[in-house]
Order: sequence, then structure tokens, then C-alpha cells
Amino acid sequence: MLKKLLLCASFLVGVYSADACAQSIVKQKITKEVPLINGHEGTRKETAKTENASANTKSHLDLNDNEVWWGYFNGNYKTNDPTYMLKMGFGAKITYGCGIKLKANNNEFNMGKGKTIEGIRFVIPDLKHIEDVKIWMTTQLSDNKDMSGCNICVQDIDKSKLIQALNSTPDNFINEIRFDTPYTIGDEDVYVGYSFRVTQVDDTFDETPVVIDKNPDNILSLDGANFWKYDNEKWYEDKCGEVLTMQVLMSGENIKKNSVDISDSFYDIPIEKNTTVKLPLTLTTYGKEGLKSFKYVITNNGKKIDEQTVTLEKPVEGVGGKYTYGFPLNFGSDHGVYPTQIEITEVNGFENESSKNKSLGDAIVVDKPATRKVFIEDYTSTQASGYAFGYVNKIKLKEIYGDNVVIVSAHYGKDDPMPAKEYSAYIKEIGMLYFPNTDIDRTYREIYPYIGTYDGEYLIYSYVDDFDKAKEQMSVATVDVSGKLSEDNNTVDVEAKVKFEFSGEKNNYALFYVLTEDGMQNDSWVQENDMYEFDGYGLEEEEPLFEPFIKASEKMTGLVYDDVIVASQGAITGIEGSISPTINIDEIQTNKISFNLSDYPIIQDKKKLNAYAVLIDTNSKKVINSCQCKVLDSTPTGISNKVADGNIAELERYTVDGRKIQKPVKGINIIKYSNGKVVKTVR
Repeated sequence: MLKKLLLCASFLVGVYSADACAQSIVKQKITKEVPLINGHEGTRKETAKTENASANTKSHLDLNDNEVWWGYFNGNYKTNDPTYMLKMGFGAKITYGCGIKLKANNNEFNMGKGKTIEGIRFVIPDLKHIEDVKIWMTTQLSDNKDMSGCNICVQDIDKSKLIQALNSTPDNFINEIRFDTPYTIGDEDVYVGYSFRVTQVDDTFDETPVVIDKNPDNILSLDGANFWKYDNEKWYEDKCGEVLTMQVLMSGENIKKNSVDISDSFYDIPIEKNTTVKLPLTLTTYGKEGLKSFKYVITNNGKKIDEQTVTLEKPVEGVGGKYTYGFPLNFGSDHGVYPTQIEITEVNGFENESSKNKSLGDAIVVDKPATRKVFIEDYTSTQASGYAFGYVNKIKLKEIYGDNVVIVSAHYGKDDPMPAKEYSAYIKEIGMLYFPNTDIDRTYREIYPYIGTYDGEYLIYSYVDDFDKAKEQMSVATVDVSGKLSEDNNTVDVEAKVKFEFSGEKNNYALFYVLTEDGMQNDSWVQENDMYEFDGYGLEEEEPLFEPFIKASEKMTGLVYDDVIVASQGAITGIEGSISPTINIDEIQTNKISFNLSDYPIIQDKKKLNAYAVLIDTNSKKVINSCQCKVLDSTPTGISNKVADGNIAELERYTVDGRKIQKPVKGINIIKYSNGKVVKTVR
């Protein structure tokens, strides 16, 4: 049996981690202490003083009717075990400051001006080396280590009254603390947070003591959701996609009780005629009572087609909770475009208090589902030490799925000799963080090649699970493509034919085109390779295709690269006007483009090119369908593309293990012809 998988990070270029952004921050000059500022707006709410500054600290505070816990983080911790919490830190004996910003005006969550900040709650993984815990409020962030300079309040907390997550119970690991002096928000934004000092670093809990979250299901907004500092340094607003797992206790008039938001729109949902499809949409609670039940109404062009009340088996508690429900859609037997509205009219038996209670979009009813081909963008680099995962993944996908998979390999990196200019711009556009990597239909993003999203202990081929999920998605159109090299070998003319399975007006479809080259190689090219680290683990017995990499060194040469993108047009947004917005079910739309090969100097052999046409939804950016073909040579040499009858072309040739080849080799050759036949020959 294969040994446990080594960390995937050892095979990546530009690996992202929770503290990647923190490590990239340049240290600022230490600033002088800022005197206490008294000229802020807003009001302190006077309360009786307590003898102990931490008397208001509890694991669970009892709330008044007009109070609610609120934050950009919704309070749904993945676990109470700090080992599995997402944490950040600097691994040093320093003082941390952590906070969020509450907007006074134009506050979309109704938690701004006029609302009163009563308390705070947060998690500390391990208290053994934590001292000087403070909570604070201010309209101007203080750069001072002890938070002097906060112009509303700084409140010292008795460590003995605090709770740590380590060795805690699921219902008793969060610190909930009332401010001695609550504060009502005026015209200025307010920062609320906590600070503490690490006195010693013995383990991971001391190294990374700040708990954050990056699960989209737990995040209401990223704007203002994560401010941090250390010692006397400047504050930094973290915009890497995580929020501080902290909430504030808010009070005031008009605290909503039964309020649920729904996303204001949804992307096209394809439906086969006379069938029901469930459209998953996420509901977010903004009322104190959370979500126990809701009533929805579905309309098409103002005509009610469904009305139901849904009762949840497990209620969603509090503000910021999320619940995904599949709304059933069925429009009968006529194909076409059906403008649809889904409205949440009631929450928990009361009128929905939210103004964001409607979601709009189009249902596309098709006569029959189009033949689907899954489009794989394989992102790789000669600097990616895990290159073998993408290489083997491509071979296996072609072997298993044949013509149902369409694969292009996008090379990237300043030292990579094969990057295509426009596609490099696209890679920057999507913010790809590590290589190797893949996107499936631009729908399932950043799926690691070969391994897929499998997170078990063993290195097995799990990518097929992700592929099958994409393959099951319905397509509303088929795509065919042909490509031909000009007689002077300077131009490739590409023609795409698109046939939709419905009629109607839709202006959000477009084509983009790609040329790839097979058999690219150069003895000077060096491929990074960390697969040699698997030598002795038996991986090559489980997957023989890895053996050449396992038995190689850290630097490999002499490799042959297939499916390499050498040219593209419209890869980012599609080509404007390539698809007519007036769609007729019986009409084939044709689009033609040309590639001037002199514009693409990375091409090595013009006789080894492939052409691709990809149909995308310009709203969702997702791939609808795709197709590829071999670029036919006007003056063929080498392997003849013609068979005996003079009309059938050889499209592709493979070895028995699925490796694409350009000319016959000894042993079994698998040949695919333009008439759909697959023939095995032996030389």
C-alpha cells in the first residue's frame, strides 16, 4: 500500500498560506505615542463600575431583547479544537492587535449610526503564554503597543476570567465580554477589537494565536473585517480573503428579528423540457431570530408558478447564518428563455424585514441537452516541481474520457520558455496562486491535478470525481471547430459552428479560441521535479506513469510537452460579436477567425498545431461547451492525414499508455480518424 501523501505544498510554486499576506508586509518605522484624543463624536453609555475589570466576562452572556451578536464573521466556528482552527501569527514574543471596523454611515447591515456597542466576543487558542489582554474601541486606530491613544476606551481583562479553546467543550470556548462603558455610534466609523501579548513561544498555539476564517459560508463581508498589528507597528487591513473570528454585541432600536437576504441575481439555469431542476440559492439571516422557516414565491414574467413554505430540520441561529435551498423550477414542454424571480416573502411566519428579498435570473429550457465536452485548463510551469501531477493527469483523462475531454496546458512563469502572452494575462486576471493547478469549465476552480479535491491520507487518482461532477452539468449548445494551415504556413484559419437547443434573445454568450502545439521540446529546457522524493514509497507500483519522474533528479531535461497553448484570442472575456444574441434552435451560428503565426514566436512546428473553440457565458464566466481539432496541413508531410478513400483524416495518434505521439512508434499505435473510428495498429 502506498505510504501517506507528502504535503502537496512541496510540489507547488507560489504556495498560498494563511499568513502569506502577513509575511509580505514591509515593516514600518516605529511611531511616537499618540496622546489621547477626546474630540470624537458619539456617546458613551454610562454604567455602574465594577470592582474587577473582568467581572463582565463570561462564556455566554445573557442578552437583552434589543441586543444581538453581529460581525463580518457569523460566529459559526468550524470546531472548538484549536488544532483545526485556521490561525495566523508571527511565531514571536510580540503584542498582537486585532479588530474590525464598523461603518457609521451607509452601513448595509444596519449596524452603524445610532446602534450601541455593548460587548465583544473572540477566541484565544491557548492562554498559557498570553498576558496583557485588553479590549478597546476607538475612532482612530492607535499604533501603540498598549493601545493607549484609543479615544473611546481601553479595558483591561483579568486573564484568570478568560476561557481558552484548548481542552474546552463545544459549548464553552468563546470569551464574551461586556464593555464597562458601552458606546453609541455617531458620525464616525468605529474600530472594535482586542489585544494581547505573547510571552513565550513553545508550540504552534504560541506561534499562531490569532484565529481567522476564510470559509465563504461564514463571511458576510471582507470590507473592514480584519485589521491587525504587532508591537508598535502600523495597522494593516488584511484583504487576503479571511476575516477575524470576532463579533460585537450591538443594541438599539429597529434590531431586525425576522430578516433574510437572498442574492439579488442568479446565473442562467439550464433545464430540459418537462423536467424539474433545483436551483441552489443561499439565504443569509440578518434577524435576531435566525431562520426556522420561510415562504417563497416563484414567478415568470409576473405570473406565479410556485409558492411554498419551507420548515428547516435544523434552525439557523442568529445573525449571519447561511442556508442553501434548492428552489424547484419547471416550465413545461416549450423551449426558450424564462425570466424568473424568486422572492422570500415570510421568515419564521412573519413578513420578511429584508429589502434584499428577491433574486432574478433566466431559466433556459432546452429541447434536449447538448452533447457535452468538458474543458480543462491545465496550469503548469517548468518551475513547478509538481509538474508530473499535471502530466499524468492529462494522460489518464484522455485515456478514460477520450473525445469528451478538451485539454489545454497554459505555461506560466518568467523563466518558462512556453508562455503564451494573452493567456499569461488571463492567468493574472484570475489570480492563480500556485502551479500545477487546473480549472474545470471555469466552474470548478483550482482543482489540483491528479489528486483533485480529495483530502484523505493516501495519494490516489481522485481527479475523476471532480471531472464527473462537471460532466453531469447540462449544456445548452454544441460546439464544433475546424482549423487549417495556409499553403504558405503563415496563417491558421479557424471556423466554429455553434448550435443552441433553444430559441430566444440572450446577449451573454461569446467564443474564444486557442491554438496548442504538441511535441514541444528543447534540450536546454529544465523542468523542476520533486517527485524523486517519492522514491522508495512504492508510488510507481500504484501509478507507473510517475516512474520516470520518481527515478529522475530534481532537475530534468529532455521532456516533451503536449497541448501547450501557443496562441489565443478572446481568452479573458470572449470575442465580442462572435455569437448573435438572437438565437434560433434550428440555426447553426458560424464564426471564423485567423491566427497570423508570425505573431506567436514560441511556435516550434506549425505542422503540430491543434485548434480549440470555447463557448462561454460572459456573465458567469463559465464554459458552456468546447471542442478541439487537429489543424490540417495544406501540404502534409510525415504521417499522412489521409486514408485510402481520400476523405477521412487521421486526427490523433497515441501509444497504448495514452501518450499522444506525432509519428508511428514501435508497438501498438492507437489512431483516431475524422469519421469517429479508433483503430489499433502494431508496428
